[in-house]
Amino acid sequence: MEEETIITHLLGRSPKIKVLDLLIIGWRLEYSITDMAEAAGVGRTTIYRMLDSMLKDKIIVKKGKYGRIQLYQLNMDNPEIKLLVKCFGEIAKIESEKEIERQTIKVKVKASR
Repeated sequence: MEEETIITHLLGRSPKIKVLDLLIIGWRLEYSITDMAEAAGVGRTTIYRMLDSMLKDKIIVKKGKYGRIQLYQLNMDNPEIKLLVKCFGEIAKIESEKEIERQTIKVKVKASR
């Protein structure tokens, strides 16, 4: 079973959400089509189907090439994408604080026994 992230928990597990999840989490990284497909757990054909619209909507941008392989990256020049990354960063911070609190309570309960 694939690990659930904050993004997939909140928005679902559609292929586009899974790819966006990957790109948001690794927003500084560059990915090939194969990298995206394997890391997001979707087929390469699915990535190819989404590619044109993601480029047209300026969600991703073409970066350099590694040999003949084109690399892509989340478009941090797009204000909406920048806001989305910031938003999910804040949500991750809130969820982390909740988990720390939950673990702290667990430790306190075990210590009091």
